[in-house]
Amino acid sequence: MGRFMTEIERTHGLSLAGYDDLLRWSIEAPDAFWGSVWTHFGLGDDPGTVLIDDSMPGARWFPDARLNWAEWCLRLEGRGADDIAIISRSQTRERTTLTVAQLRDAVARAQGGLARLGIGRGDRVAAYLPNVPEAVIGVLACASLGAIWTSCAPEFGIRSVIDRF
Repeated sequence: MGRFMTEIERTHGLSLAGYDDLLRWSIEAPDAFWGSVWTHFGLGDDPGTVLIDDSMPGARWFPDARLNWAEWCLRLEGRGADDIAIISRSQTRERTTLTVAQLRDAVARAQGGLARLGIGRGDRVAAYLPNVPEAVIGVLACASLGAIWTSCAPEFGIRSVIDRF
């Protein structure tokens, strides 16, 4: 937060005494604030227009920008390929881990399989599985293709699963 505030002071010629000043500025200049968030966190190339309509509710933010949630999840900045990304514990399985490299590889393989099946933007994928690493891999693979993911654990019961799917 401190680095962000310092950057905002420098780039916008502000003097912020603390969080309350930052909050006030974010409300008074939402397009400048959110443009600064985009830049500070390196969300990608220039997003173009930040705010088209500032009416609340109904504001339209970053109308020309596109981000892929899965890509951002898999960036894992500051993490090496051999660092642990997922630790899984279960009553029915041994403790397992996935490294950053293993997670990225598994997501890429799942993505390739889904793409070969014709899954793409706006398609829906439903999975009947517990909260296990395969669920994380599935949601990231679907999101990377622009598909919509839903899952339901077996312990939900038949009626809940049917209602959810």
